[in-house]
Amino acid sequence: MLVLIGIMLLLLALGVPVAFAIGIASAAYILTAGESLRPVVLAQMTVSGADSFILLAVPFFIFAGELMNAGGITRRLIAFAESLVGSLRGGLAYVVVIVNMIMAGVSGAAIADAAAVGSVMIPSMIKGGYPRGFAAAVNASAATIGPVIPPSVGFIIYASLANVSVGQLFLAGAIPGLVMGLYMMVVCYLMARRADLPRSERTSARRVLYGVKDAAWALLMPVIILGGILAGVVTPTEAGVLAVLYGLFVGLVVYREIRLGDLPYLLAKSAKQTAVIMFIIASAKTFGWLLTHMGAPETLLNVFASLSEQPWVFLLIINLAILALGCFMEGGSLMIILTPLLLPVLMHYNVDLVHFGVVFQLNIMIGLLTPPIGMLLYVITGVSGVEMSEILGYLWPFVAALVLVLLLITYVPAITLFLPQLLT
Repeated sequence: MLVLIGIMLLLLALGVPVAFAIGIASAAYILTAGESLRPVVLAQMTVSGADSFILLAVPFFIFAGELMNAGGITRRLIAFAESLVGSLRGGLAYVVVIVNMIMAGVSGAAIADAAAVGSVMIPSMIKGGYPRGFAAAVNASAATIGPVIPPSVGFIIYASLANVSVGQLFLAGAIPGLVMGLYMMVVCYLMARRADLPRSERTSARRVLYGVKDAAWALLMPVIILGGILAGVVTPTEAGVLAVLYGLFVGLVVYREIRLGDLPYLLAKSAKQTAVIMFIIASAKTFGWLLTHMGAPETLLNVFASLSEQPWVFLLIINLAILALGCFMEGGSLMIILTPLLLPVLMHYNVDLVHFGVVFQLNIMIGLLTPPIGMLLYVITGVSGVEMSEILGYLWPFVAALVLVLLLITYVPAITLFLPQLLT
């Protein structure tokens, strides 16, 4: 087991992409294991890793997010949110949080949301007199809301690994996502007062009404998607198809900001993102199977049992471990590798798997903000040109707020389980 993990860590240290590092480590171990493991296991596990009906939803939600960004929906949501709160001190920071909460109802990908909103909002905030580091930090932090509020690509992946209901996971993420947004707005309020951040032009009822009218089709998109899932009219996979159809209609017919000639590019971009996710899942399936075959879950269970039999201690240790690993590993890979190992331990401590799925996802979102691997920091730096050193000085209050939300959700399961228990 140590050899398998050691090869993977060595390859990661050498800069090998995660999917290749996992796959090469698994292949090397199988090919040198002799008669105990046959090479055909590698092919069988790789194919079975990607062969899941639940994962059909992934490309649809990714494509829906691309349509949303290309079709003018994001820009109209920003204008709508600014008409509501832009005149408050630091109002553009609130706009960023609100827009990300609305977009979360369609796109389940933090990276796409950060790029779409950040490319518009960061230049506007800098032009409006906001510190460059603060503008970048709030955009990076708010993007973490997207994969927690349903629909979420991360929840779909976790559901396929843990064999739990995607619908229940989607319901479980709704309230925690709203709590994340609330905590971030509190941070924005405190920082706005402390730094005397600027205000935008005073709003009016006329401006708000115009914003609602202009963004009406955009605002309907998350309502239709989430409403269909919550009402049980569509499954999560069908909701992904519905999101694509609605996005195409709005982008092509209503706003007319997408041309038919743009579709091949958007499809290719979505296919590339999907392929990366599926490649990681397929590679990690073999890696996880090998760890299970070698008794890693039992070893892990014995380690935790020797430390404490109290569930709250176990959850604290797991949170600290995932947060630490998230500084050095990509979140999706972390979820794919750890979930099969943790399932027996979670059942031993009677931790609800749906509840833990939300806890795990929030841990991963925090990892997207923590260097050296924090992908959201690199995305925001790329779209804004703001140096990472400038961002980090303003980032930690938002990270602290997310950690507080993580602790709240971890130890008050009712926050995540209220809607699943109420509506299922």
